[in-house]
Amino acid sequence: MIISDEQVRLAVDYLLTHDTDNDETPPCEIPEQLLKRVSETLRALPETRDERVIEARARLKAHPPSAHEVAAKIIGRAISDSLR
Repeated sequence: MIISDEQVRLAVDYLLTHDTDNDETPPCEIPEQLLKRVSETLRALPETRDERVIEARARLKAHPPSAHEVAAKIIGRAISDSLR
């Protein structure tokens, strides 16, 4: 999933203001049958879609990202992943 700049900003705001010591969020109950169906469906999907890989390679050749863009995405992903 691609993280937008707005999502990164919201994640940073949350990390700066959220009190994790008082987090009393109730656990989410997921029916076992639903979890099993989703897992089986995901296992059946291919790891990559060849047409998407070909498209991505063509876009990279035509317009390679700058080092700044790559770094911003990596940092944004790390910040967003810290919320998990």
